[in-house]
Amino acid sequence: MELKKDDRKDLFAPTPPLEAKKLLFALAVTEEIGFEPGDKKRGMKLDFIDVRRAFFHADCLRKVYVQLADEDYEEGMCGRLNKAMYGTRDAAQNWAEAYMGFMVKIGFIRGRASPCNFWHKERNLRVVVHGDDFTVLGWEKSLDWFWERIQERFDCKHRGRLGAGDKDEKEIRILNRIITWTANGIEYEGDQRHVEIAQQSLQLTGVSKGVVTPADKSQLKGEENKPLSRQGKRQFRGLVARMNYLGQDRSDIQFAVKELSTAMSNPGTIDMAKMKRLARYLLKVPRCVVKFDYQSKVEQLVAWSDSDFAGCVKSRKSTSGGIILFGGCPIKTYCSLQAVRALSSGEAEYYAMVKATSVAI
Repeated sequence: MELKKDDRKDLFAPTPPLEAKKLLFALAVTEEIGFEPGDKKRGMKLDFIDVRRAFFHADCLRKVYVQLADEDYEEGMCGRLNKAMYGTRDAAQNWAEAYMGFMVKIGFIRGRASPCNFWHKERNLRVVVHGDDFTVLGWEKSLDWFWERIQERFDCKHRGRLGAGDKDEKEIRILNRIITWTANGIEYEGDQRHVEIAQQSLQLTGVSKGVVTPADKSQLKGEENKPLSRQGKRQFRGLVARMNYLGQDRSDIQFAVKELSTAMSNPGTIDMAKMKRLARYLLKVPRCVVKFDYQSKVEQLVAWSDSDFAGCVKSRKSTSGGIILFGGCPIKTYCSLQAVRALSSGEAEYYAMVKATSVAI
C-alpha cells in the first residue's frame, strides 16, 4: 500500500451518478428510442460487461517504484511499474484515463455532465461506466460490435444481455441491485441486505412489529435526548450510513434518513429511537421495486418539487424534496435540508424549485 506523503489535488477518479444507469433503463422502454412502435420485443437490449483486473490494463502515468518480490530480489534493486497497481494512489485515475481514451478512440462522445457517460452517434450506443462495470444500451448488432472492440483492448467478462426477446436473459445483479426485464418493462430493486443487517444490529428480527411510516415528527416529543455511549454512537453512525446508501434506491425512507443524518455529530437516545422506528418500518415494508414500464414517446425530463417550511425542529430549516421523471420513469428522487433558513413558505418553495431545476439540468 502506498503511503500518503502529500496532498495531491490532481488525484481524481470519476464515478457516474446512479441516475445515469436509471436513465438507460428508461430509454430502453421508451417508444421511438428503445423500441419501434407496435413491436416491443424487437427493441434495444442492455449489455453488462466487466473488465477483469482493470487497473493492470492502465499505463502508470507517473514514476512509481516498488519493492521486488522475494523470488526476484536483487541487492540494491527495485522495480518500476509499467502498469497501474492496486493500492497505489492514482491507480483508479490511471484506469479512467485508459478506458476513456479507448472509448473516444472507437468513436464515442464523452458526456459533459459526467465523463463516465458515452454516446456513439453512428451506432446509437449509450454506455455508462462505473469502475470496471460497463452498462451498454443499443441494438443487438451494435452491442456485438462493441463487445468485439472492448475484447481487443481489455480482458473482459460478458455478464449478460437483457432484452424483451424470448431468447434474451431476464434478470441480472449489478452493483448489488437486481434488474429484471418483464413483460411490462424493467424492474429495479435495491440491495436488501442493508435492511436485514440493520434489523439484526438493532435486534428487531422476530421480536418487533412493523409500523406503517418511517418517521414521526411528534415521536418522543419533550423527552430528554441523552447522549449515547461511545459504542452506541458508533452503531448509530454506521446504521445511518447504511440507510443513506439504501435511500438512493428507496424514496420512501429518504426523509427519515435525512432527519437521522442531522444527528450524526452527537446522537442521543431520541435519535436512536427514531432509527429503530425506521428499522421497524422496514420490517413492515422490506422491499421496494421501482418500475420502468413501457411508455410512448418522451421528449423531455419533468421535475416535481415541494418543500416542508421550517420543518426541522432543531434548526428550523426547510426541507426540499423532489422527483425527476422521464415520462413515467423515475430517474432520481431526493430529500435534503435547505442551506438557507427560509423566512416564509413562499421562499421555501422557491428554494425547492431551484433545487429541482438544478438537479434536472
